[in-house]
Amino acid sequence: MILFLLGQSVISSAQLKIKYNGLDIEEVNGSIQYCFSESNQPTDNQILQIPSTGWHNWMDKKFKLDRLSQTFLIKVPINEILKKGSFQYVSINNPHINYLNFWIIKDSKIIKAFTATGDNLVFSTRPLPLTNYDYAINGEDYQDCSLIISADKRFTNLSLPVYFYTKESYVSTNQNTNFILGIAIGITMLLLLLNLLLFALLKQQIYLWYSIFLLFTIVYLFADMGFLFKEIYPNSPQINDLIRPFSSAFSLIPLILFFNLLLQLKSKIPFLHKLNKFILLGYFPLFTIAIISSAFGSYAVQGNWLVFNKIIAPLLLVTLLAEAIYCYIKDIQYAIFAVSSYVGTSVLIIIYSLHQNELFPDNFFSARSNYWAILWELLIMSVALTWRYKYYKQESEQLALKNLDQQKKLFTETVAFQEKEMQRISSLLHDTVGANLGLLRLETDHMELSENGRKQLANQITKLGNDVRLMSHNFSPIILSDKGLYPAIEEIIHRIKSSTDVDIQFEWIGEKQQISPQNEIVVYRIVQEILQNLLKHSKAKNAFLQIMFEQNLISIYAEDDGVGFSNSEKGKGVGLKSIEKMIYLLNGQFNIKTSQQDGFSVSIEFNQYHHENN
Repeated sequence: MILFLLGQSVISSAQLKIKYNGLDIEEVNGSIQYCFSESNQPTDNQILQIPSTGWHNWMDKKFKLDRLSQTFLIKVPINEILKKGSFQYVSINNPHINYLNFWIIKDSKIIKAFTATGDNLVFSTRPLPLTNYDYAINGEDYQDCSLIISADKRFTNLSLPVYFYTKESYVSTNQNTNFILGIAIGITMLLLLLNLLLFALLKQQIYLWYSIFLLFTIVYLFADMGFLFKEIYPNSPQINDLIRPFSSAFSLIPLILFFNLLLQLKSKIPFLHKLNKFILLGYFPLFTIAIISSAFGSYAVQGNWLVFNKIIAPLLLVTLLAEAIYCYIKDIQYAIFAVSSYVGTSVLIIIYSLHQNELFPDNFFSARSNYWAILWELLIMSVALTWRYKYYKQESEQLALKNLDQQKKLFTETVAFQEKEMQRISSLLHDTVGANLGLLRLETDHMELSENGRKQLANQITKLGNDVRLMSHNFSPIILSDKGLYPAIEEIIHRIKSSTDVDIQFEWIGEKQQISPQNEIVVYRIVQEILQNLLKHSKAKNAFLQIMFEQNLISIYAEDDGVGFSNSEKGKGVGLKSIEKMIYLLNGQFNIKTSQQDGFSVSIEFNQYHHENN
């Protein structure tokens, strides 16, 4: 759709329409005359004079008012209009004519001349303070006279709809038009505010691009209907030649980016994502050059860009439509919305173009099918976002149930792990503390109560106390809660290095304070198990431990130069199997590489929010 707005003259031609109270009066066409003037663009009544010769009957026309290099004039006998009924207003229902002059003549003499006006003159030149060129003329006062209208729109298409109204019909038509436009603009503004709110809450770019598209659509509508000229820059008519093509052309960018995100092309069809990126990278500088050259160039330059657009716009539209159809064939989610958008818009473009070429009946729908194209695009995009929101809501509910089930399994596994730890504690207390106490009792029974005996007893008690304190640190890491994970792991490594000949290099990457308490315990237990495996089985002299925290991803990597173990032995380690099962419940990754010649390495990754968001 937006490609059509980029240049509405892709295949359309201009029209001359004469209507009375909204109804065609084709019988008047036989009495209408036209001619051309070689004069420059009229800025007042002195610069452009009414030609006395060169008038032709409109019914004999064999041309289209496309890219004219002259000023176009028509002469309409007022008596022919009065045959349909009296009228009090004449309206040129097109706010975008560069220069417009209006006279009432009788017997080749000017009876009444109106001030020259046009889209390239300040807004105060309008006969009435309205966006169209509306003249309060009582037809009964000018019987046997003719209206002469000169219109200049160099190097672009000229549309000249001349409507005659009674006072009642004029008021009613304006009320209905304003009501419809008010609803359309109100809905668009509401959608804009809603999507800005969704973007602020959800931080998803798709809502931002849709909001930008809506914003430029609103700007285009206001500019196309003349409201911006009337209310925002009434004394800067030169902006009028830029604001409409700028707003419509620029909205192509957020439109493509919107569908890129909706269809998830970057992950699902990367080559289409790259193609669209290439299109935008080529389109944006071309668009910038067109705007700048049009701003400082002549009407001929603007016309040349419109001719160029007649080639490039259909190619872009066909490309995007082909992409949408390809995504639909590939069963990409939401592709049906892209197809519906581009197909529906193409149909509306064709209807509008046929209407402009007078090959399609003139009615409320066909005459405004360019606006219907905008509304269709907005409707499809809004439905797509609504559908997407509904899908993600259902998906989030399913994910919540999955996470709840995962938490239950994790709880069960944690209980099993704690039971295993309790059994290990019980075994250590029995085999170490209990055995040492038994030996101490036997020694005290046969020990002489001498100074030497007391020292020996004190040494035995101190050693036993150290053993108990070491076990206490292993099974109840007080330092973990007091100082955090990093100091706790450093202390373990320090004890190992001071009490063994194993050289362990420890590296931490990322923030040290952003890991949640639950994950601190998980990481601590994993590191404990890895280091215990290192001391008990590896016979290693050197080892490396790395913990990395980046964008909520926790990574643990360890390796040593020990003896490793064979593939048949990988599943025998109860501690490692326990870690692997826990990581599985966390939706993480657990990988071991080992052999009896190359030592041992383990890499673990999990996202801490997988099991905490609920």
